[in-house]
Amino acid sequence: MIFLESAEVIGSSPLFSRLMEQLHAIAALRTPVLTAVMSGITYLGQEMVFLVLGMILLWCVSKKYGYRYLGMFMLGSFLQQFLKAVFAIPRPWVLDPKFQPVESAVPEATGFSFPSGHTLTACVSLGGVALYLKKAWAFVAAAVLTLLVAFSRMYLGVHTLLDVGVGFLLGVIVLVLFYVIFLKNEDRPAVLNTVLVVSTAACVGLLVYLMVSPQNVDPAGDGVKNAYVLVGAAVGMLLGKLIDDCFVHFETKAVWWMQIVKVVLGLVLILAIRFGLKTLFGGDAETALLRGVRYFAMSFVGVGIYPILFRVFRKTDTSKA
Repeated sequence: MIFLESAEVIGSSPLFSRLMEQLHAIAALRTPVLTAVMSGITYLGQEMVFLVLGMILLWCVSKKYGYRYLGMFMLGSFLQQFLKAVFAIPRPWVLDPKFQPVESAVPEATGFSFPSGHTLTACVSLGGVALYLKKAWAFVAAAVLTLLVAFSRMYLGVHTLLDVGVGFLLGVIVLVLFYVIFLKNEDRPAVLNTVLVVSTAACVGLLVYLMVSPQNVDPAGDGVKNAYVLVGAAVGMLLGKLIDDCFVHFETKAVWWMQIVKVVLGLVLILAIRFGLKTLFGGDAETALLRGVRYFAMSFVGVGIYPILFRVFRKTDTSKA
């Protein structure tokens, strides 16, 4: 009841009335073809895109930068989930019951609306790759694709301009912050480890905050579920990195065709864990804790266990890790 009353108050404010007018105007542009295109573009903001890019960087390109890339994603995810919990701004169709989003986009649009997680994820994922490449075309491509993702979220009716604007801004802040931190600390493992530990601690703090805060503002409990995912993935990555630092010491170099095999097999393994454990844990009835365990397993295996096999993939290749 409190959630619905707050949604009505927020939706009737001048700012959100204007934001909803913009969404109604964009919705008037919908066509079947354009909806299909926007539904495809919006997937660039999914965690799967980050997972593929992150694993390629970590396993095949630069282990050092791969860990940094994972840290960017952790911090960005923490920021978006923290702001969602603090501001508790409902989705557009809750703010305005007359508004109709694209139905196929609704199942993935869980939790609160502000800020846009897809936009932030696209900015960090694509911008992080651009930071590694350090090419003008890469930055332009990352910016254009991120803006397209932002527009797709509005077109599909699951976010307002405020949501995607702040999501984009947060993504840029994360990229700049990591660039500044590592500008003169490129080869200092202690700095990277500190950043990863602090990011993990922030995710744990978010989970604690959500668990002790009133839950009647978040009827579905999506914030707690997402926080468990963050904590599981972050702790799994830290423990996996510890195993690599102490025992495995994997190298990224291999001939090109073995790199492809490495990525394909690794992603198949992680996806098998993701969907296999979900089935084992009850499917859609999976608890928030078990969801966290599932993401812990994915992260731990991807960072600390699977790289043990890299000695098999290595060939006479002189490229640097």
